Amino acid sequence: MKAIYRNLLIVLTLFMGGALAVNAQPSIKGKVTDEFGQPLPGVAVMVPGTTNGTMTDENGNYSLSGLKKGDAILFTSLGLGDQTFNCDGSLTRLDVTMKEDTNFIEETIVVGYGTQKKSSMTSAVSAMKGDELMKAPSTNVSQLLAGKLPGISSVQESGEPGLDQAALRIRGSINSVSYVVDGFPVDNINDIDPADIESVSVLKDGASAAVYGLQASGGVIIITTKKGEKGKTKISYNASVGASLNANFPEFMDGPEFAYYYNVAQMMDQLASGAIASDKEYVPYFTQEQVQMMLNDDPTDGWDNVNYIDKVFGTGITQKHNITVQGGNDNMRYFASFGYLGQDGNIDNYDYERYNVRANIESDFAKYFHFNFGLSGILSNRSTPAFSTGGSDSALGYEAGWLSIGSQTIMMHPYLPEKYEGLYTATLKNNTGLPQSPLAAIYESGYKKTRGMDASVNTSLAFDVPGVKGLQLKVSGSFDYGTSFNKNLNTPYYLKAYSGGQYIDMTDPRGVGNGVELGEGTSYSQSMVGQASISYANKFGKHNVEGLALVEYRDYQGNGHSAYAKEIPFASLPELPNGKPADSPISGWSSASRSIGYVFRLRYDYDERYLAEFTGRYDGSYKFAGMADTRWGFFPSASAGWRISKEPWMQGADFLDDLKIRGSVGLLGSDNASAYTFLSTYTQWGSKVIYGQYNGSSSVNPAYYSSVVPNVNLTWEKTLSYNVGFDFTMWNGLLGAEVDGFYNWTFDMLTAQGSGFPSSMGGYYPSVVNKHSIDVRGIDILLTHRNQFMAGGKPFIYGISASLTYAKSRWLIYSDEPNAPEIWKLTGKPVGSFLAWTADGLYKSEEEIDNSAWYGTRPNIGDIKYVDINGDGQIDSYDKGLVGRPNRPQLTYGLNLDFAWNGIDFNAQFTGGALFDVSLTGTYYNGNDDNTFWTQTFKEGANSPLFLVENAYSIYNPEGTFPRLTLGAPGHGGDNGLSSTFWLRDGKYVRLKSAQLGYTFPNQWTSKVGIEALRLFVEGQNIFTIDGLPEGIDPESPGVNNGYYPQQRLLMGGITLTF
Repeated sequence: MKAIYRNLLIVLTLFMGGALAVNAQPSIKGKVTDEFGQPLPGVAVMVPGTTNGTMTDENGNYSLSGLKKGDAILFTSLGLGDQTFNCDGSLTRLDVTMKEDTNFIEETIVVGYGTQKKSSMTSAVSAMKGDELMKAPSTNVSQLLAGKLPGISSVQESGEPGLDQAALRIRGSINSVSYVVDGFPVDNINDIDPADIESVSVLKDGASAAVYGLQASGGVIIITTKKGEKGKTKISYNASVGASLNANFPEFMDGPEFAYYYNVAQMMDQLASGAIASDKEYVPYFTQEQVQMMLNDDPTDGWDNVNYIDKVFGTGITQKHNITVQGGNDNMRYFASFGYLGQDGNIDNYDYERYNVRANIESDFAKYFHFNFGLSGILSNRSTPAFSTGGSDSALGYEAGWLSIGSQTIMMHPYLPEKYEGLYTATLKNNTGLPQSPLAAIYESGYKKTRGMDASVNTSLAFDVPGVKGLQLKVSGSFDYGTSFNKNLNTPYYLKAYSGGQYIDMTDPRGVGNGVELGEGTSYSQSMVGQASISYANKFGKHNVEGLALVEYRDYQGNGHSAYAKEIPFASLPELPNGKPADSPISGWSSASRSIGYVFRLRYDYDERYLAEFTGRYDGSYKFAGMADTRWGFFPSASAGWRISKEPWMQGADFLDDLKIRGSVGLLGSDNASAYTFLSTYTQWGSKVIYGQYNGSSSVNPAYYSSVVPNVNLTWEKTLSYNVGFDFTMWNGLLGAEVDGFYNWTFDMLTAQGSGFPSSMGGYYPSVVNKHSIDVRGIDILLTHRNQFMAGGKPFIYGISASLTYAKSRWLIYSDEPNAPEIWKLTGKPVGSFLAWTADGLYKSEEEIDNSAWYGTRPNIGDIKYVDINGDGQIDSYDKGLVGRPNRPQLTYGLNLDFAWNGIDFNAQFTGGALFDVSLTGTYYNGNDDNTFWTQTFKEGANSPLFLVENAYSIYNPEGTFPRLTLGAPGHGGDNGLSSTFWLRDGKYVRLKSAQLGYTFPNQWTSKVGIEALRLFVEGQNIFTIDGLPEGIDPESPGVNNGYYPQQRLLMGGITLTF
């Protein structure tokens, strides 16, 4: 790779001697061959810094004219080491032999507790350089991994500043990904400045991840940060700034459209109930005069035409800055960086700032000794209004914030002015009667402010044992400390709500009884990791041997508390002592964990041809401290590979650079259970106990009850992983491929067990057991192509890489109710299946209704027709079953295109997913799916997306593809909001996730002002999406709900300076 990108930066014209000779040399001819004497076609032959160049033909021959004495001639080709020669004025023929670039062929990959040459790897690991992360304007690491590496899926649901991370999964696992940074486990990687990253490795199979034992069942992502390079001090500055706006969000009705479709919906309800016999009898709710007042540009009359979606979701500003300093000599190298990220959200008062500091030092301070020291710090500030954004800002997995700003925005009627008589206007929600006013929620509700600080230090000392080649002793450790402070202020406000044809005074939907409310909280966490290891690596003839033995200790502690006050007299003086204690004035928590693991690894290869590796980890967890005999778990793995291209009988295959087949098996574990499940633990149960006092009075105190039935036989959750694959590169790196097939079996899953046992069985049953089991099978593919040709006397270098991952999971064992209908049982079904009714389109005639079973009361034409699965003549819960595909893509893919020519560089990243369903209904607090703003017109009196009302069935639109227009809950007809296959839509999509275009100025220009390199660039993220969903629905937000903070489209410009 260094050879490729060095070509992009050839900006110096080499001169020999102090004065330029001007003697012309007509031309030079010659032949370029490899080290075996074979001709090399396509080698670029050029004079750096000029447009004078050519390429070798199919026989390796070239001819270059227009040369002057003293000119440098550069020979460069993908996968081969560059060679430079100087013209002496008399040379007419120059034959060149080029050798493989060992840096290109022998790429080194960071793996668990070490590194390994890619050519000798026998496990499934995907890797990328950190430079690739800088080709997109992302604000955090997780957003950047989508589509770039096979085996990993990245789905981002929210665009809220500071909470816009993506959820990562490796090979369809339902377990969380584990993260390792610079050799030590961490909980989060999204606060790392992407500009500080040197490389990313993804450990996908059991053989690569088994060394992490109990933390590795969901796969492991290893991030290595940048280190200093030997040479003079180099200072680099990278900055970008740009705008953010919604990438996908439905278009909603304006005022006149709302009036028209409201009238039609009300008429349809009256026709369905029999209140009127025809549309001619309908008396419109909204009159033509009112519609005219919406358009007269005079909001003082109480009418207007306001696009509240655009009012709330405007244009935000994102900026990033990063400064790095690096350099060193043979004995010491240093790297330091400072980064800043600022996000002003496209909703006002949503702001996020992050400051990053990092320093890495490497020192060989004495013979045999190697010392590393790393320090990093993060300071973050996040501020929002007092209301949540809604949707995916909840870790609960279902809709959050029924008074969220996202929900209130959609509830707002577009015919209402922003303010009336000096107060923000509001819409009343039908089911609660509470006023909904997004602008008041943004500007008058108060705030939530969070300030966080994280510091991390790591160090290691290695000693090369003298007299024993390849033997090294090493001790290392890390300490992480994080603290967070929160301050939440609720300020009551007053509104003008429109109801029944008039404006009425209303108060804050949260209530005003407690006045100004204040909550403050603080928390801290600290973790410590210690490692001690002995390693050995040596070569005996053609035998290569490597070994590692390591012990690792992990300790974590955390604590948090908060206090709440009400009736704060002055919102401008928000301090707890100024108010009265709230009804629940305090809360707190604490947590601790500890584990220890013993790791071994043995690698062997013969002549780099026959490869084998064995690893194991013996882990102990405090969570199993009281188990009968399962406190410790052993997680082994074995893998082998055969580099066929190294066989003597393959030496004639000149087109083949490398060909390897490999296979692996490994056991991974998880202790993902609550602490102390081997004990009967207790939970507070209100104020239930009265204690007598010494003075004769009494006090009421909390009671406690046993909430967990212990299980002393609980054991580790396990995943058995199988992988087979092959890798090849051809034609000096022009074509490369990595193909893996995998099967992962997770069993003895740690399963929460309810009390659903008949009393006749008697006894007590443990709260957590080892029961559930799933499997995942699939394939990973990565194809790469890189090439170059001459264009305008300059090498045009381009690359194409395509990745694909297919992962299908199913439940092998699940705690299904024994007597439940078969369609309710999860065993054998895909993980993530929907529990829903089966739909058969919309009713088209009264005769069709007469001949059908229906749900509840008699439906109407235009209602959803449900299928009577069990044939009992009615639609009920026994016709509801597990249907559809998961709401996460089973097939993910990416395509990366890049080129560089004459200082211009371009990169584009396409991502996508397929084989999954998006449900337009939403999952509510009770776990059931039901109507949302995307499925029911005028839900609870809200505005509706245009795709829904324009395509809804009505007597004016008999071919409508969505259920009939209705104002909702009319007391008649079928229930169109049931979770059903009608609302399951094929989620396949392709997205231009990022694109970047840059230009690097010639060094001849920049060096005159002391600048080593100057690059300008423009870039974008989430530029466009192609899918089959209703307009504005984002396929990466499968938990569709009643309002959320959409992903952002970023459009930025920037500069990179190096001194």
